[in-house]
Amino acid sequence: MNKEYRYQLESKRLTGHQPRKLTCPHCGKRKCLVRYVDTQNGFQYVADSVGKCDHQQSCGYHYRPSEYYKDNQWARESEPHPERYCQPLPPPPPFQPLPMEYVVRSQSPGSVFWQWFSTDAARRLGLSQEQLRQVFGDYLIGATRRRCVIFWQIDHLGQVHGGHIMQYRADGHRDGFQGWTHVPLIRAGLLPPDWTLHQCLFGQHLLPRRPEAHVCLVESEKTALVMAACQPQHLWLATAGSGGLSPEKVECLQGRRVTLFPDSGCYGKWTEQMRLVKGIDYNVSSSLEAYPPNTDLCDLLL
Repeated sequence: MNKEYRYQLESKRLTGHQPRKLTCPHCGKRKCLVRYVDTQNGFQYVADSVGKCDHQQSCGYHYRPSEYYKDNQWARESEPHPERYCQPLPPPPPFQPLPMEYVVRSQSPGSVFWQWFSTDAARRLGLSQEQLRQVFGDYLIGATRRRCVIFWQIDHLGQVHGGHIMQYRADGHRDGFQGWTHVPLIRAGLLPPDWTLHQCLFGQHLLPRRPEAHVCLVESEKTALVMAACQPQHLWLATAGSGGLSPEKVECLQGRRVTLFPDSGCYGKWTEQMRLVKGIDYNVSSSLEAYPPNTDLCDLLL
């Protein structure tokens, strides 16, 4: 075995059995962390934290053996030069925005999500159709031919980063399917095979429009839309998941006043992430911690 490839991610092709996946230490999801094995030592695991999360778009956790040995000097006794054995990874391709025409062409009230938002949610929250259409127009919400909703991520410069496709039932709950607009575009040859998603905040394109607004940051796009309709005096943005918060993503909020509302159970994780951020007047709300795990503001309103 070539030493350059000594440490590899566990796979059935490599070991003859399905990978024994663990809970990801970053996003907290079960059975999604694939660990690195030592191909020169009976396929032993390097450590339970050394691996790659299956959810690279929403989580991005990837702790390599070279990083582990650098962080744990005691492990160097048997591996004097661990960096030799780690497969080098090429740098990710630079950010390439999607054409705005995809956003424009997708504009439609034809999603099941809109059906729920404009009927059941409107009735419960006492919202008018005009208010709902205003919110959908501001956030440039789209729909697929299969009636899934598209939550476009567009930055403050007007550059389209990607579209988060999600399927909802008529009761407003997710139906399991989610994806990204670039996947079918790559398959159709409309984007290069190495096109890489560089996420930004959902609703980020509204920042220049409302320079004085108090920014409120939540996890899901659904919650951001509901809160934008109910409390339009604030500017509501979303991270597209609990693992979607990062210092890089919130750089666009420099100089703004921000309140973060993590779902219950994620207060600690979001607080740790924000400690790495400078130049933002922020507060992480713990108000949802009194409720069952994964409760958000939208759950309370409805």
